[in-house]
Amino acid sequence: MRRIPLLITISLFLFSNTVNAHLEPEMIQVPGGCTEIGTLLMDQQFSPLREVRLDDFMIGKYEVTFNEYDLFTEETGRALRLDVGYGRGNRPVVDVNWFDAVAYAEWLSAKTGKTYRLPTDAEWEYAAKFDTEFGSTYSWGTEIGHEQANCRRCGSAWDSEMTAPVGSFEPNPLGIHDMHGNVWEWTSNCFFDDAERNVNDMHCEVGVVRGGSWDSGSSDLVLWRRTPQSSTRPARDIGFRLVLQH
Repeated sequence: MRRIPLLITISLFLFSNTVNAHLEPEMIQVPGGCTEIGTLLMDQQFSPLREVRLDDFMIGKYEVTFNEYDLFTEETGRALRLDVGYGRGNRPVVDVNWFDAVAYAEWLSAKTGKTYRLPTDAEWEYAAKFDTEFGSTYSWGTEIGHEQANCRRCGSAWDSEMTAPVGSFEPNPLGIHDMHGNVWEWTSNCFFDDAERNVNDMHCEVGVVRGGSWDSGSSDLVLWRRTPQSSTRPARDIGFRLVLQH
């Protein structure tokens, strides 16, 4: 059997890693643990207070951008998603429904040999609030403040107008950007009026989005807010980020 020279093997390995580096989002390690998420406030769109046990996982440092998603549409022959006049590049992709987000994760998994997926509702909230002060409404405290996020009357250059380039604001204590505002983010859960029934399903009629957007009031940005969204309906203010499964 003819052997491939070692130098060629190393070169192919380095080339493969370089290609994947351009494909794969930057990830942040989230230590697992047993913790309480949610709130005691009685509202069907708030995540109820409950104890969860989560293993270590990695979550996207940023929301998936047009730069990243456009590679997927180009290779798979899908139609480009509309940027609604906000601009593409390093802005979060919008105009994607739940199935679009899942398809992107599956494509990226096949390209890299790793397992990417949407975060669960619990993972999203846990990562958003990790190492925040007790009683915090947002990852930085109890008040919306000024220039902490992109939302209505948040004090940013993009408020109520459009998305901001990812990473435009300070990250949360874990180093994750834009968990509040900019775009709502798809999770893998189906939405039920009783959040205790929330399950992961490949055929959700109504999914759960988190975090609020550039067009949201500050009450939509709170850590435990969960909002229903038709899984087949894309929107100008909904995007997503990914989890890398160990």
